[in-house]
Amino acid sequence: MRQRTSLAVLAAFALGLSAGAARAVDEGRLKNLSAPAPISVTALPADARTVKFAKLVVQLKPEPWAFLRNKDSLADDRLISAQDGQKAISPGLFAQIFEEELKKASGRTATAGGLFTTEAPAPPELLAAAKITDMQGRFCKSCGLILSSGRWEGAVVMTAHWEVYSVAEQKVVVAADITSGFNAPSKGIDGDPSLMINDAFRDNVRRLIDFVDFRRAVAAPAQAALPSTPPPSTLATLGLVAAKPKPGIAQASLSVALVISPQGSGSGFLVSDDGLLITNHHVVGAAKVVRLKWPDGGETIGEVLRSDPHRDVALIRTAPGGRPALGLRHAAVQQGETVFAIGSPLGAQFQNTMSKGIVSALRNQQGQAFIQSDVMVNHGSSGGPLLDETGRVIGLTASGQMVNEAPVGINFFIPIDDALKTLNVTAPPEPAVREADRKP
Repeated sequence: MRQRTSLAVLAAFALGLSAGAARAVDEGRLKNLSAPAPISVTALPADARTVKFAKLVVQLKPEPWAFLRNKDSLADDRLISAQDGQKAISPGLFAQIFEEELKKASGRTATAGGLFTTEAPAPPELLAAAKITDMQGRFCKSCGLILSSGRWEGAVVMTAHWEVYSVAEQKVVVAADITSGFNAPSKGIDGDPSLMINDAFRDNVRRLIDFVDFRRAVAAPAQAALPSTPPPSTLATLGLVAAKPKPGIAQASLSVALVISPQGSGSGFLVSDDGLLITNHHVVGAAKVVRLKWPDGGETIGEVLRSDPHRDVALIRTAPGGRPALGLRHAAVQQGETVFAIGSPLGAQFQNTMSKGIVSALRNQQGQAFIQSDVMVNHGSSGGPLLDETGRVIGLTASGQMVNEAPVGINFFIPIDDALKTLNVTAPPEPAVREADRKP
């Protein structure tokens, strides 16, 4: 099944279906447009550095960029314009295309992240962003035929400006302008003609992968992460302050913040009444300062005190503004327990979201302990707390497995005691929990 292009590009495509478009463009050139021949990508080293597609921007010129002929329509010839100017859009399907091509080139399984994958993915070493600066198209339906075939012929030529950013070095290590394209087969394609845009972008990704500077960047030995903190063994011990009563399930989300950094956004939660929060390393990246948005509408600045990329945990200090820390549970977790996750799935729009599930299993992956649960989490939930029925923290969200960009209920959480140990933070003794308080 062919996949459809991202909604933003489709919107740009649809906006320009105007028969009266200006004819200043070289219509003859568009009518005869042909894309460059496809290339064969040389395999990347099996130990290539990890790359994540982080951003896509579409910035097309306002004049018509494509010629459309539909023999099944009364309006035979049209020019297509992108009238919106620059469009910053979610990576969406293009991120999936990027990841598929990178996996093919590196020889890694294309099903990583599926049902049989149990390892929590490591944070990416490199981030890739693309800006589509030029696109030309030719779309012709049932051309040259007396009877309609319902199939589209044509071509798309695309130019994209790529930048690849090193998380460890905090700089752009690759910049390239790449022109690519797609020629529909002589028999045409079924469905929406904008499917050709997908294939042109796929060809652009392949040419990026074959670009010498990109290959040099991903094949280079991984740079040591910036020393945001000394190794945990040399850190002075920090003690958590517990003065206020701990909130139960109904009030727990008030102690969970949206964490905004140059890396993106995630979640974090108060573990000390004097303003210490815990989140993931991959949420803060190499940042020294992050912004925190609270469910009550308040905003504070947070200083990243400690961060460990191997265990994927980080410690932030902020002004708590009277918000209480969550209680921490140190007792063993049992399979089948009811648990609750709090976070900001997909960003600020769904901040303060709580979901419910059970402890599915206790896992050990590459020597590290994880709690597995079917509780619902999504991008943006990273670093949020996993709570028991009394509202005490038993872990923090680390990763979730996806199939075709959809969550499948296999999610992993770092046990809270492991996070505290890694960050060399000690918690006060856990208060006794009355039996009457064990239900939310």
